[in-house]
Amino acid sequence: MGWVKERWRTIVDAGEAETPAGRALLQQRYAALQRQIPLLYTVALTNVLGLAAATGGRSATFFKASAVLVLLVLLRLAHWVRARNRVLPPEKILVELQKTWVYALVISVGFCAYALILLDGAGPEDHFYVILFGSLAAVGCAYGISSYGGAARLPLLFLGYPIAARLVFYRDAAHVGMGISVGMVMLLILRLLGMHNRGFRRLVEAQVETEAERRRARRAERAAKAEKERATIVADTDSLTGLANRRAFLRELSVRAGRVRRRGGAFALAVIDLDGFKPINDTFGHAAGDIVLQQVGARLAAATGAGALVARTGGDEFALALPGISDRGAAEEAGLAACAALKPPFAVDGREFRISGCCGLTLLRKGDCEVEEALMRADTALYRAKGNGRAGVAVFTPEMGAMHRRRSLVEQALRDSDTQDSIGLVYQPVLDLATGELRALEALARWDHPQLGRVPPDQFVTVAEQINVIGELSDRLLAKAAREARGWAGSVRLSFNVSAIELCTARSSQRILAVARAEGLPADRLQIELTETALLVDFEAARRNLGELRDAGARIVLDDFGAGHASISYLREMPFDGVKIDGSLVAPIAQSLRAQRLLKGVLDLCASLGMPCVAEQIETEEQAALLRGLGCRDGQGFHLSPPLHAAAAAALAAPKVVPIGRAAAA
Repeated sequence: MGWVKERWRTIVDAGEAETPAGRALLQQRYAALQRQIPLLYTVALTNVLGLAAATGGRSATFFKASAVLVLLVLLRLAHWVRARNRVLPPEKILVELQKTWVYALVISVGFCAYALILLDGAGPEDHFYVILFGSLAAVGCAYGISSYGGAARLPLLFLGYPIAARLVFYRDAAHVGMGISVGMVMLLILRLLGMHNRGFRRLVEAQVETEAERRRARRAERAAKAEKERATIVADTDSLTGLANRRAFLRELSVRAGRVRRRGGAFALAVIDLDGFKPINDTFGHAAGDIVLQQVGARLAAATGAGALVARTGGDEFALALPGISDRGAAEEAGLAACAALKPPFAVDGREFRISGCCGLTLLRKGDCEVEEALMRADTALYRAKGNGRAGVAVFTPEMGAMHRRRSLVEQALRDSDTQDSIGLVYQPVLDLATGELRALEALARWDHPQLGRVPPDQFVTVAEQINVIGELSDRLLAKAAREARGWAGSVRLSFNVSAIELCTARSSQRILAVARAEGLPADRLQIELTETALLVDFEAARRNLGELRDAGARIVLDDFGAGHASISYLREMPFDGVKIDGSLVAPIAQSLRAQRLLKGVLDLCASLGMPCVAEQIETEEQAALLRGLGCRDGQGFHLSPPLHAAAAAALAAPKVVPIGRAAAA
């Protein structure tokens, strides 16, 4: 039974519905037949009726035979007229094509029988009509269903060729010639139909492949678009808190500012800096700190309401764009609400942590909504808020403009290389508290500007970091200090402060060593001082740079130890050559036994780790004496010596030992 079905499929050659190409071929064939077959049956009907009209008057029997054929053609014509716009699934199309093949065979055989009967029964005068209408019907019907090659061959094989064969068998030259001619025409049509059928198949296959490629391209495009959207989300989202990151915040801030410029209205920009967060990281680890930051982000988002944009723009810094705020009072209330959201304790693994945040705000209104300017104003307000104490809130006011304008002038001046050269250096000695021996001279930057007056280092260093000129400025100052230090006694080191941003920049250690080497100062006479802020920015980058400096012979000293929060973890993880104890631990020791005990504990801790200590900001002889009694080896401060100009520093560095006391002040 299976063999019979397979043979039937081969003979009918309608196609298959199992593969995409097969289903497409069926649908294309059916669509073409819907357009062609009505015309095909019209051609067949015309030729049958024409033949009957030309010969039927002489034979009633012939006319009755043609009537049966005409009825069958009319029935099939009506069927295809009804099916003209019908849509069928491939499986039903296959059945329809098989029926078409059967009807094409029946009609071809019927027309052939009718024509052959006429040839044998009619007179020679009717042979011309049989040949004409029979050949036209065979060719017309074959082309009418040319999209279905299996059925298109039937009119030629079962109508055209039998007529041609019968003509040849008449054996007279005229009939033989006409038979051969008809046969050759049928052969040509068969070849053309074969070529058309193969071309039709290839066209459909190409369309299927093209559509498949188009679908693949669309899928790839959708996947690429989805991936791009995911990448954009990742690029614009802070991975820890799920809030917008700095990049996304600045872009959205520009959009909102542009909307205000076009349509009017106003909104507030707020920047929040956390207080008390760093000790959580230092004492309980980054995992606990990360959880706190996540909770901070969630609280700020909940406190600001719909339409607000909350972003994490730095380690413990957040920024907010608050819509609908147009006056200073509303802005201050919004800042207070944001800070109030941070007051309840944060719970992490059964522990409670209390932190706070300072908030600086500025308003963006039509005609006054430049993003860069607004960010500077918000930073200025934040600086004022921090001056007001923990959880302080400040809104930018015209009174703060002087501070803002001064900062802008500082920024403009620092961008000028000639101005950078005008920044000078003084040197504060580091002395042995017991012997007075000079250990090192710390280079301190001093800038006296013709218009700005004296600009403190904490002002211009911060601005230099923000406008990305700190590396260039640091190189100039180090070159100047190294050039002056190479004439000092070999036992005296040059102590030089490196900023957090510079230390966390790739290859900064190589640049520092290259500058010192170019000025003739050996690396083993260089002492690099850094605060723990540098380690908080990028610990691994700082570790690599400090390791390279230390390997070259430079000493590494942790500055401002104990300034506000613990740094014990850094003493464990980083091999420092010394520690400078912040003046906040030194100042109260003359008045407080508790302060003395705390300082003693710090000194003992450093001693146990093999790290000598330098006490900073020694202001009185009583402090110096207490430090000696507590076991502190070295000291620095105005009581021992104020900062010295280059000439005085060179004179001090020439002897090996100097008496403790005041030297010529800068």
